[in-house]
Amino acid sequence: MIENNKKSHVNNKNIHAALDIGNSKISCMIAQGASNNSVQIKVLGFGQHVSIGLTQGKVTDLSKLSNSIAKAVESAERMAGFPIDNVNCNINGGFPKTKLFTKTIDIISESIKNEDIIKATKLDKNLSSENQVLLNRNIVRYLVDNNFEVENPIGLKSKTLTVETNNIFVDKDVLSNLEKTIELCHLSVRNFYITPEASGIASMIKDERENNTIVIDMGANITSVGIFLKNKLIFTDFIELGGIHITSDIVKGLGTESDEAEKIKIMHGSLDTTESDDFVKIKIPIISENGELISHEIPKSMLMAIIKPRVEEIFEIIFKRLEQVNSEILNFERLVLTGGSANLIGIIPIAKNIFNCNVRIGKPLGLIGVPDIAQSPSFCCLSGLILKSFQEKDNSLFKSFKNQLSTKIDEIKAWFHNNL
Repeated sequence: MIENNKKSHVNNKNIHAALDIGNSKISCMIAQGASNNSVQIKVLGFGQHVSIGLTQGKVTDLSKLSNSIAKAVESAERMAGFPIDNVNCNINGGFPKTKLFTKTIDIISESIKNEDIIKATKLDKNLSSENQVLLNRNIVRYLVDNNFEVENPIGLKSKTLTVETNNIFVDKDVLSNLEKTIELCHLSVRNFYITPEASGIASMIKDERENNTIVIDMGANITSVGIFLKNKLIFTDFIELGGIHITSDIVKGLGTESDEAEKIKIMHGSLDTTESDDFVKIKIPIISENGELISHEIPKSMLMAIIKPRVEEIFEIIFKRLEQVNSEILNFERLVLTGGSANLIGIIPIAKNIFNCNVRIGKPLGLIGVPDIAQSPSFCCLSGLILKSFQEKDNSLFKSFKNQLSTKIDEIKAWFHNNL
């Protein structure tokens, strides 16, 4: 059990914190909004630690994962100079899904009133299943008579009102286990957000969020997808492939250790082919027949031949998923790549060839004072969680689910106290 008797002395509402719990790393950020200025957000603290106790976004060891979280948070607290007690957090496990629902009601009065909007957006009991809980619900658009889209229907004359809502569902057990783990660190979760939503908020400019842009976050074990239209996340999906699978291919293809394969991928990984690749040599340690690491040289083209097919496979699976859902979704104008694998040299042409649109690498936007190490595609989700924290109020849907877990969390904490 993690001991931490500090109580946050910061009561400033302009102080917010975020926690990105990934399969390879955990990172924490603390930021402050300038007085009377909701635009300027300054980073005060940052910390990260290797992720232990999490696989495919699911908690496999409460104690190990809570210790990893605590170390990342403590680093950020030391940099900021004060402790925190609540965070915004991401969730990948259980493969969250975004579903669009449409509901139409008749308007009895002369014009549309606020009560009509409440009725049209009222949560239907059949939306959630036994294994899933509704995490976030946002209005995508309003339609009045003859499916005419309006920005604000209140006061308008119409016989009907149609409301399209974007509903994000997550696995109850995955959400519960993450909540318990964070509680063991004496932290509470302000809100949970899915990774592509946070990454998109941090990496896209306003025009991209408005005009049908797809965000692909290439994480360690999971690659997540989000499509934004009119500043709303309208679709999301996840596949169980990511940077770790690229590393695993290098291990199998070259006969080296996992740690060495990861270093090789970071230092020499590339998808950009040239005529000289067969002549450029890379020194790598391989495992000999005696089980020892020995130095060996391979052509650069050999490494590229291992990495490229896996990256193409990830993109092709995503493209086929999009085709199956809705052909209109494929009309996106731009693709933004985030996550660790977005750093691979030459990944943009590969994505352009498959998705047939403009592609760029996304980096955190909208924050000042971000440490150099965090100004990369790998930290878009973390920055997005901070931005969401400043933009959004507490999520009543998550708070409602959280209250149901309070008793179970107390039991878990008591068990750790008595047994560890």
